[in-house]
Amino acid sequence: MKKRLQFVFLIAAVTACGIILCQLYWVYFNYKTRKENFIQTANYALRQSIDQYQLAQNKLPTSLKHKNPTLTFFMRTLPDNDPMALDTPDSKRRFSAEFATVAVDRQHLSEVKALVSRLLSQQKHLPLNLDTLTRIFNRQLRRNYLTQEFRLYAHKNQKSISPGQVAATVNFYKDPVLIRAEMVDGHHYLMVSNFLPALVSSLMVLLSAGSLYYMSRIINRQMMLDTMKTDFINNITHELRTPVTILKSSNEALASFGAADDPESLNRYLRMNASVLDTLDTDIERILEFSRSEERKQNPVYENVMLLDTVRQVARRFEMTDNLKLQIAIDSSLEIKTDRHMLGVILVNLLDNAIKYSPGRAVIEITAEDFPQSWQLVVRDQGQGIPRPELPYIFEKFYRVSTGDLHEVKGYGIGLAYVRQLVTALKGSIRVYSELGSGTTFKLKFDKAWRI
Repeated sequence: MKKRLQFVFLIAAVTACGIILCQLYWVYFNYKTRKENFIQTANYALRQSIDQYQLAQNKLPTSLKHKNPTLTFFMRTLPDNDPMALDTPDSKRRFSAEFATVAVDRQHLSEVKALVSRLLSQQKHLPLNLDTLTRIFNRQLRRNYLTQEFRLYAHKNQKSISPGQVAATVNFYKDPVLIRAEMVDGHHYLMVSNFLPALVSSLMVLLSAGSLYYMSRIINRQMMLDTMKTDFINNITHELRTPVTILKSSNEALASFGAADDPESLNRYLRMNASVLDTLDTDIERILEFSRSEERKQNPVYENVMLLDTVRQVARRFEMTDNLKLQIAIDSSLEIKTDRHMLGVILVNLLDNAIKYSPGRAVIEITAEDFPQSWQLVVRDQGQGIPRPELPYIFEKFYRVSTGDLHEVKGYGIGLAYVRQLVTALKGSIRVYSELGSGTTFKLKFDKAWRI
């Protein structure tokens, strides 16, 4: 079972790592794709802006503005063949020119206008105004749903564009010019634009990790409950076998060995059987009472209680216990409002555990402290203590500190679970402090709202 669980955890860990790596790759791929799309859109906007700038700087032929746009081209010159023309050195030679008019398809009108404006700019050699180009570029960016701020820089005698750069060449000057656009705080924009996908990815990673962690906790808890159930069955079997064996032995002695004819032996066996039956009845009643307390909510019956008197009344139940030193340090005037029976059951269980887990002589100290808003009851022993890793589980139902296959201490693992139920019903809290070999301290704290 343990190897199978380790294999399941290994598969879960590999799955979690795979999910995290996939999510990280998805975030990186999304960031890279957005960056490429952004650069591509900005480059397109810059090229469009340069074309619009050229159109704004030059006056295009009016024929391109007609309903049916046309463009007239000069083809060639033809000599004048007029015989009446004077062929003297002082005369001016006449000639005629040949032109061709071409209809422009409206589908390609914008490209034709851009070409004509580029030729006019190249012919005029007008200087490049970066401020005007920047305004046109910003308007073009907004048309493409980009609101980031850019700065434009002009570089002469440069044609090469680096990968990932927003730039375009202007070829209508004598010397080539490269227009480079640089975004103000570009990395911040890209990070902000990818914040939501990264947030969603992070949430998915956290949910996946949390689910796997919760699953591991559930599996561990189920295994612990299974172990506790097995231990409980073993413990109750062991505890029931002892009284049954005693009763069978005494019954056999009475039936087969003539002990029933001896009044002294008969009385001794009957007293022994009665004691065994009382103990068995007490154990059964404790289990049934704990089971009933889980099925229904316990409603305390509050009354005025002198705490010292209640503690002494419980202590008298352990007067016949050998090797017990019980120290009570409680102010005789401390009066509280609580359920006397519940408080007594709490003390009985705590004292019973302290005695059972104190090898040799049991030294137990009971004290109480009065605070402005609450009061506290402390039960401290000098027993064998509880290992630190076991402390979070001692209030669990049927849980007992592991001692292997030995059953040196009798019990079913329900005492402290029942104590916590009763403390909760009294609107209080219980904490435990212990180290192996240094004893155990239980601190029960109750709010004064339930005091007089």
